[in-house]
Amino acid sequence: MAPLSRRTFLAASAAVPALVVAGCSDSGSDSGDTVPTTDAAPTSAGPGDSTSSTVAQPTTTAPPDTLPAVDLPSDPFTLGVASGDPDDSSVVLWTRLAPDPLNGGGMPDDDIAVRWEASADEAFASLTASGDEVAAAATGHTVHALAQLPPGTWFYRFRVGEWVSPVGRTRVAPAPGTPGGELRIATGSCQNYSHGYYAAHRGIAEQQPDLVLWLGDYIYEGAAADGALPSERAHLGPEPTTVVEYRNRYARYKTDPQLQAAHAACPWFVVWDDHEVENNYAGITPQDAAEAPAFAARRAAAYQAWWEHQPTRLAPPTADGLRIYRSAAWGDLLTVAMLDGRQYRTDQACGDVRLNLEPPCSEVTAPGRTMLGDEQESWLFDTLDTATTTWKVLGNQVIMADATLNGAILNFDMWDGYPEQRDRILQHLADTGSTNVVVVTGDIHFAAVAQLRAGERGTGTPVAVEFIATSISSDGNVGPELTDVLKSFPDLLDANLVHRGYVLHTVTPEQWTAEYRIVEQIDDPESPVNTWAKFAIDQGTNTVRQLA
Repeated sequence: MAPLSRRTFLAASAAVPALVVAGCSDSGSDSGDTVPTTDAAPTSAGPGDSTSSTVAQPTTTAPPDTLPAVDLPSDPFTLGVASGDPDDSSVVLWTRLAPDPLNGGGMPDDDIAVRWEASADEAFASLTASGDEVAAAATGHTVHALAQLPPGTWFYRFRVGEWVSPVGRTRVAPAPGTPGGELRIATGSCQNYSHGYYAAHRGIAEQQPDLVLWLGDYIYEGAAADGALPSERAHLGPEPTTVVEYRNRYARYKTDPQLQAAHAACPWFVVWDDHEVENNYAGITPQDAAEAPAFAARRAAAYQAWWEHQPTRLAPPTADGLRIYRSAAWGDLLTVAMLDGRQYRTDQACGDVRLNLEPPCSEVTAPGRTMLGDEQESWLFDTLDTATTTWKVLGNQVIMADATLNGAILNFDMWDGYPEQRDRILQHLADTGSTNVVVVTGDIHFAAVAQLRAGERGTGTPVAVEFIATSISSDGNVGPELTDVLKSFPDLLDANLVHRGYVLHTVTPEQWTAEYRIVEQIDDPESPVNTWAKFAIDQGTNTVRQLA
């Protein structure tokens, strides 16, 4: 959704005290089970499959250097390293070979052998595991290495020819049933490169969390002509529509050293929202109806580039799409369910009109309207109902809390535009007696905390808590002068409409604590990152309170 100018909003709110809730913005079908759960055997990472691998006792020397010599013009590890989708026996290690990252990568047309190495010590005095992968030209010379490792903390790196990558730090989850402990999770989304620096990512790297849950809008699709502040952060080239153009856009983002540091700090679970393809698209429907004939090809190119640049164990996309919703467990403490609220959704209702203070059109309540699709909803209910961990967290793209104003839907792209399915999910939590459900959300470019209820807002049964992270760098969409209006909503505890940042969650068997970390100056890469507020959920209560 295109951001609303302050003038536009204030002009409308002068007549009625309204609040515009604008989405994270500037302007299918299933492919089978791919969830990295602790009860599933590790699966192949697709192109780049292992040609050989070893998991053994630590050795005192590196394995023989059997990799062939490679003639590359310069360092191929310009996009850093990353890891993701850990379970209790493995984790995916990622890199992409790109000596000329902003111009297609600069690699020869050949497939290239790459070695990965994992060690218990950062100096790699001995190796715990290693393997050789093929970085295929057809997939942009990316590597998705499935490293079989015991639970714990590990360091990893890649080697090709004479070049050695930066070192990353990763975690493998505790085995199912492993008691309690403490888990630290960072949640974030919406990192428009052209809107500011990534001090928030520097803050994440400094905190060294155990996991990052990335909730969408990893890239933005705007053209260079859209402008930038500061100028050196401008997008390069036109709005992407092809695989090569999307690769170049990802490379623009991934060359940022602070984003690289956050990826190297810990494993990530990543899902997309809309800007990885196009603002406010819905399933196979583009924002602009004139683009419909070519949109399926554009979406396929975008999904391919997303898969190539994320540390996920998902198989590569097919012509039908890419199933990214999946779950994983962390001992007996936490079940993670990452949702896809974009690929299966019904098109936004009522023409996706914004800032309309009239009652919504009847389309909103038409039977069968969905954000997740029937199959994903069934999967979600099964995941929640069978989880045996203390906490359950849903990685969700858009605000789930009721943000309507006197019955008016201010943003049809959010769950307010899909009330039937939202009510069904919240009522399911009430009917099954689920406890300790936490929803983490991005998209909206401001920070907020909401109580989720089955039934009427303000008076219904508390069933979950929603922690809404502000953007990493994307401009705010709602003026800070409307903070009090936002806080007047009955189920909203607090909100920050000024700052960019992320949320750092600390999870124990007894309590979930959310610390909102905010960037003072988005135009300064070295800006301090401080705490705005802290909130806590006591185990078994389904309610949230603000800490002093």
